Amino acid sequence: MKALLSIVILIVLNFVAASADAQQKGTAAGKELFAANCAACHGADGRGGERAPDIATRRKVVSLSESDLVTIVSKGLSGVGMPPFGYLGTRKVNDVVSYLRVLQGKVTIEKILGDPRAGRALFYGKAECSKCHMVNGEGGFIATDLSTFADGVSSAKLHEDIVAPNNHLEPTSRVVEIRTRNGEQIAGLLRSEDNFSVVLQTEDGRFHMYPKAKLASVRHTSHSTMPVDYGSRLTSKELEDVVSFLMTAASKPRTNEYSTQGKKHDAN
Repeated sequence: MKALLSIVILIVLNFVAASADAQQKGTAAGKELFAANCAACHGADGRGGERAPDIATRRKVVSLSESDLVTIVSKGLSGVGMPPFGYLGTRKVNDVVSYLRVLQGKVTIEKILGDPRAGRALFYGKAECSKCHMVNGEGGFIATDLSTFADGVSSAKLHEDIVAPNNHLEPTSRVVEIRTRNGEQIAGLLRSEDNFSVVLQTEDGRFHMYPKAKLASVRHTSHSTMPVDYGSRLTSKELEDVVSFLMTAASKPRTNEYSTQGKKHDAN
């Protein structure tokens, strides 16, 4: 019986080792394929070039499923000039997607090191994240909904997003500052803009439309509404706790195990 068990364990270990080796080889092959077919437009690190957008940190791309990415690489996106690469074959397309996941910092499993409960208290309390962000239906709504933000993202990447929020901004996350012809100054997030008007959403959640004919200037900044001092405002332990809360929330996006229905958040 012991001998049989030993054989089974050996087979399992060999299978795991073979799978890991195959995955490593696939990623290496994907790196070469990405460099040859994708880097010229998207950049060697996937963070955008002159002819194509950022696909390494852009949330709309990072949140796509494996099958969605395989379909896009295989069939292309004609509306935005993305050519199809289906001629590479299924295996090579999968290798490209695997390497893209590496560039995105996506991980399959990562141990949660901090305290999610303490992180939740910080999110709704001292850190004041909930003034702008929502998690599972609770919190603000002017900024990104973080309910599934941490899905498959490494803790290191989440930490960077918190302490250096302006590194990889989406256009809709950048603050726009306008000045009217009568001297009024308003800052908010851009929600719509054309040749005739601009619509901003201010931190109180309200939408404001301004005819461009009545504006003296429209300035698109390179920063968001998120504070840039979390690296000094929060301790390393507190940052770890907030990251852990976001990772836990993303693993259970439809539940909220840390709150009691009908009661306000306790930040203490």
